[in-house]
Amino acid sequence: MGKLSFKIDDGGARAKLAALQAATSDMRPVYETIGRVLVNRIRLGFKLGVDPWAAPWAALKIRQGQPLRDTGRLQRSITSQPDAQGVTVGTSLRYAPVHQFGATITPKKAKRLVFPGPGGKLIFAKKAVIPARPFLPLRRGQAAVALPPAWSVLVVSALKAYFTKAATKAGA
Repeated sequence: MGKLSFKIDDGGARAKLAALQAATSDMRPVYETIGRVLVNRIRLGFKLGVDPWAAPWAALKIRQGQPLRDTGRLQRSITSQPDAQGVTVGTSLRYAPVHQFGATITPKKAKRLVFPGPGGKLIFAKKAVIPARPFLPLRRGQAAVALPPAWSVLVVSALKAYFTKAATKAGA
């Protein structure tokens, strides 16, 4: 009976993998794209008055208008910062967590809180309850970010486009 043997030369595959690895060594461009996608989704939530999961924010009780859009400062403060390991999206405004998670404000030095109300009248209150109006995909008590499905699809699309471009560039 005869002998049957074969040899696999993986030199071409190794070369293509090395080229693909070199083409994807700097992930910053894809993290920049993902950051832009997430910031745009967050800003769309402000425009629509909904949280990242499309649930409407609690309505305003004292003033007219849309929640979290009085001055636009919070919306404009949302930024993304890519680096070699990923992207950070958020805001540095001190009052952002109050709106994200809600809060009860009580006076520290006086008996009552005082703030302007409709028609320029002053409102006096023992406390002010600010409902949570999440604008970032964060949940109180959870350490990890859980992107809404529609947002995940956009991130995966950005990753696919990046790796497809890198594979084309590498000749894979």
